[in-house]
Amino acid sequence: MRLLLVGYYGYRNWGDEGCLATLLQSLSPQSCTVLSGDPEFTHRTYGAWAVPRMAFRAVRQALREADGIVFGGGSLLQDATSMRSLLYYLTLIVAGLRARKPVWLVAQGMGPFRRPISRWWVRRVLNRLPEIRLRDEGSAHLLKRIGVQTPLRVDADLTWALSPRGTKSPPPTNKVIGLTPRAWKGWQVEPAFVALARALQHAGYQPLLIPMQESQDRPLCERIAQQSGAVVMAPPDHPATLLASLASLQAVVAMRLHGAIFALAQSVPTLCIAYDPKVNALAQQTQMPLIPSIDVEVLLSAWQAFAPQIPHLRETLPERTRPLRQKTLHMLEHLAQQIGLVYNTS
Repeated sequence: MRLLLVGYYGYRNWGDEGCLATLLQSLSPQSCTVLSGDPEFTHRTYGAWAVPRMAFRAVRQALREADGIVFGGGSLLQDATSMRSLLYYLTLIVAGLRARKPVWLVAQGMGPFRRPISRWWVRRVLNRLPEIRLRDEGSAHLLKRIGVQTPLRVDADLTWALSPRGTKSPPPTNKVIGLTPRAWKGWQVEPAFVALARALQHAGYQPLLIPMQESQDRPLCERIAQQSGAVVMAPPDHPATLLASLASLQAVVAMRLHGAIFALAQSVPTLCIAYDPKVNALAQQTQMPLIPSIDVEVLLSAWQAFAPQIPHLRETLPERTRPLRQKTLHMLEHLAQQIGLVYNTS
């Protein structure tokens, strides 16, 4: 059996790469074809065959050869990035259905859908599916609100089940605080994180800037480091390596969703910054502190309130995150069963 894996893969966004790595952890890489923005990187990193996601002739051929299509993780269906992105994924769903292939949407985050036409298209396409599996309750509420009647199942993000790779580093001499900033609209992200990094060093911590998407975050992290004296983490060779490296952190201040999930999965207390509803959903799932927006004063005040909570949060985090990992593992077992049913009847 051959599966076509669809997501925002190949762009070195370590959250989306982590979703792909988790799927391939459960499936045989040799039986999968991945639509990728960088097929060579994807093949080298995971051992799965990959084709360029925008080479439509190659995509059509991969679709024809596939026995089923898995849309794995991420916020694929949304129009905040662009209508083009939304239509790309909806078109692939429709193409799979027209080709009479089973289509599985797993651990999906939904929205936002800011345009009426977006909501209409999503409703029209998703109502043709037999089942949709989501990563949070907010996504389920959104789909119901726009009229999606397909049965919905709320699981958790795929990366909760990602296994760390490599030996965990020993606790550092200095207490290291991870920072995962991202540029966002008119927010004062850069000056706020510069001020926080300086405050952390003054308090005896070592701030470590962690680019969760290489193309977007690394330039921002390097500018923050130049102004504050913080260190920027080197690019990992695999999302599971990045996951393992976060275990020795004292805490994390995260804008990036998967910066937060990777840290929390390693029982590292995390202060979440809600630039998107998906971060709100994660903070609610894990009962982590959340701030709705940032400027210099807001971020410094939030850290001062968060720091005394770190020891208690570290003790209670394993109990809070265990159900999310179990949900993801059960979802992956269900997916494997569904794939097995298709394989046995094909």
